[in-house]
Amino acid sequence: MGMDRKTVLIVDNENGIRDLLGMSLAGAGYNPVLCEDGKHAILYISNADLIITDFSMPGGMNGAELTKIAKREKPGMPVIIMTGTPLEIPSDHLADQVIEKPFKFEQLREAVANLLQKGGCHG
Repeated sequence: MGMDRKTVLIVDNENGIRDLLGMSLAGAGYNPVLCEDGKHAILYISNADLIITDFSMPGGMNGAELTKIAKREKPGMPVIIMTGTPLEIPSDHLADQVIEKPFKFEQLREAVANLLQKGGCHG
């Protein structure tokens, strides 16, 4: 019996970043699902255990808006927003954590692990 692999939705319009995050999280034992924008990501919210989203993305939906939808659809869903410009993020954002770019992968993996340990059962 293995642990259930947690599914992490990674939303970023930059292919390179998305792929690197996906590889990093797959290496840490998660199941990454990669999306290029919020509109696509919405389709996968119900299957995700955690969302990592960039704040500023093209396509008319930013990370804070995606977070709001995710929390409404799946209350308690942990969300991490990544940003190079923290001052742009509205103060009433609902994300559990904001990570400033550039960051180290360990920093992100640690944040993911901490958020996924909250609530739920262990053993």
